Amino acid sequence: MSNRDITTALEFHELTKHSYASVRTSTYRLDLQNRPYPFKVYLEAPRIELPREFPKPSLPTLEALAGRNSQEGRGELDIGRLAEILYFSAGITRVLQHPLGEFYFRAAPATGALYPIELYIVSGDIPGLNAGVYHFDPGEFILNKLREGDYRDYLSKAAGEEQRVREAPATIAMTSIAWRNAWKYQVRSYRHWFWDSGVIAANLLAVSVSEGIEAHVIMGFVDEMVNKLLCVDGSVEEAAIALIPLATSTMEKATKKRRRISQEEHKTMPLSRYIINYPAIWQMHKVSSLTSVEEVQEWRRQKIEQSGDEAYEGETHKLEVWDDVSSPPLWETILKRGSTRRFAQKPINGKQLATILGYSTRGLDADFLSSGASLIDVYLIVSSVDGIPEGAYYYDRKANSLLLLKRGAFRRVAGYLCLEQKLGEDASVVFFLMTRLNQVLRRLGNRGYRACQFEAGVMAGRIYLAAYALGLGATGLTFYDDEVTEFFSPHAREKSNMMTVAVGFPAYKARRGDILLGVVKHDRKVESPEGRG
Repeated sequence: MSNRDITTALEFHELTKHSYASVRTSTYRLDLQNRPYPFKVYLEAPRIELPREFPKPSLPTLEALAGRNSQEGRGELDIGRLAEILYFSAGITRVLQHPLGEFYFRAAPATGALYPIELYIVSGDIPGLNAGVYHFDPGEFILNKLREGDYRDYLSKAAGEEQRVREAPATIAMTSIAWRNAWKYQVRSYRHWFWDSGVIAANLLAVSVSEGIEAHVIMGFVDEMVNKLLCVDGSVEEAAIALIPLATSTMEKATKKRRRISQEEHKTMPLSRYIINYPAIWQMHKVSSLTSVEEVQEWRRQKIEQSGDEAYEGETHKLEVWDDVSSPPLWETILKRGSTRRFAQKPINGKQLATILGYSTRGLDADFLSSGASLIDVYLIVSSVDGIPEGAYYYDRKANSLLLLKRGAFRRVAGYLCLEQKLGEDASVVFFLMTRLNQVLRRLGNRGYRACQFEAGVMAGRIYLAAYALGLGATGLTFYDDEVTEFFSPHAREKSNMMTVAVGFPAYKARRGDILLGVVKHDRKVESPEGRG
């Protein structure tokens, strides 16, 4: 089966929908004693200590989200700035003591706090770090060296002869370890690969802006080539899902050389006592894979040219100007960010809502989108926003307006749509990030399923950052798929919900996180998680 045969993607989406019936008939129970270890631990790979002193992204949060940095030219990348980007994208900010053990919360959210996403670096020589392929371990705050030498030309080839990869001093590659999230969410966890990588990318892109580094999202690449380079299997345990080259002022093209690479294997610590494999996940990943450089190049030519804003007759609410709001430095916002566990039913103001919408939908620099285009349409239930009547709305980003779809008090509906969670009911506003899935798949093939889930994840990550920059709270929530579409219809009748985020005032005062480096010590003497205590 090829990427162009979209039957599998459509069937997978149907298979993984939540419904009132499916939630109540599920017999799956978590084995809490088999919870996957949240870090990938290499047992023998050479380890490189990352610097404990590194810059902090000091640009105001909203300016970073807008992609605005007034400094002239581009910044430079050395091991200190690389450590900064890695930490503020995926580093540990909080440690929670729990009867089941310590829980390590990170700079970006993750579904179920399971953190399935791993970061790798493919670099040339940069100050403080020799050319090579590395894995980032946020627990010990180290790099594991997997390959020595400059593989940027090989990676560029895998990305369809992408010049930005060849010229960038380093590219960050994201992978997902399937079992780490499937332990809780089973087959539906494939969607979470892209939600969880998207929110990390939101942080990474904002931090890069703060440092004057250009970052670009690449979703099109030859899967087998990238997986081989990163020394992951790509078909049973872990697979590459995105590349983000970091363009700087001191770019030097990688030397073109023979692109064949050896098959490398590195021993790693088992995740848990046993692993359940879900063939539907890997079938979906296989049929959305690209198999040749030519296929990558053709896929990229199919990029989406425009966003889905559409004409609609009805009552509109023009939002306030939102690009004059001050905000704290990005590093402070990232440390403040958590996932709100309880909302106070307290109104936010219209300008706060306008600011969150404006900065979270600013456009994504990605290979599957033309400038200004988007796969995601934003729908929302407003329950408590000063100056905006309660109701269901569609956000017209071009006109900076809310289009009223249904007037009324929908708190209980919001809670129900969010899988009957109180968080959805108590939030001031709930965002539903939707896409015309059939249309995206017809254009981009099965790989479009990855792209629209990923863009929704980036948008959700930006909602988080904008909300916390404004002194609010946010949390991502799962949802009843078809019920969301039905509620926002007829306007949304051809759309599928990708992700949901609730925003409001927290009902408690949360403690700010800290920069926690090297707080985990893996026991490499044992190869079984049963011996880790």
